[in-house]
Amino acid sequence: MAATYHFHGDLVQLLRRRWRGPQPIVLALTRRTSIKDQVEAFGLPHTEIGRLLCDGRDIDFSHLVRDQQSFDILPVTVPWDVSRPTLLRPDRLGRPAFLVDATLGRLARSLRMAGLNTLYRPEWPAADLLHRLGRSRRVLLSRNLDLLKRGEVVFGRYVRSEEPAAQLREVLSLFGIHDLSQKLVRCLACNALLQPVSKADILHRLEPLTIRYYHTFHRCPRCERIYWAGSHVARMQTSLKNALP
Repeated sequence: MAATYHFHGDLVQLLRRRWRGPQPIVLALTRRTSIKDQVEAFGLPHTEIGRLLCDGRDIDFSHLVRDQQSFDILPVTVPWDVSRPTLLRPDRLGRPAFLVDATLGRLARSLRMAGLNTLYRPEWPAADLLHRLGRSRRVLLSRNLDLLKRGEVVFGRYVRSEEPAAQLREVLSLFGIHDLSQKLVRCLACNALLQPVSKADILHRLEPLTIRYYHTFHRCPRCERIYWAGSHVARMQTSLKNALP
């Protein structure tokens, strides 16, 4: 008794090393298992799958693997419209909001810089991440394959790129995000939306040169950090422009 599995696109690179050779893979059936569990036994998180076919027919993650069946495992189609329900993910999200784990701290800052709602605390353990994911319905971004296999994760992504600028470009492209008109509106440290603040109210917190040359300020209502359009803003604008798909 055996079944055949054909992994498509870059999904092959996420399999355990022994399975990264030529496709398809023929594997003996040794136990009763769902296609989700079998795919993850190959090393691939279910979050990376956009479509599952059994003998050419669309199936969901609960489908039981049987003798002589042939499966096609296809990646998510780019751009990924998470607002559209699918057979694999009947629930849907609105505009993508993110939860980022400790493997992608610099990406979290870049996403906030782009104005995207992004939760991140490097000290959060996996249990806290999954709890917050259940409460706030976000896309989990990680470079931890095992974390993405957890059943609590419905929408998630293993970020392929290793360099922060490329990671931001990858995420924006994946979700088809072209409009960054709301950039630079979030606190880079805690994600809260910034609020205008009078210069007179924060004068005691400013350096002399800042007082002299800048007159418009914003403050984070949560952590009290102060922001103004210094020379660094032009660099941030350029990096965001370069990251757009």
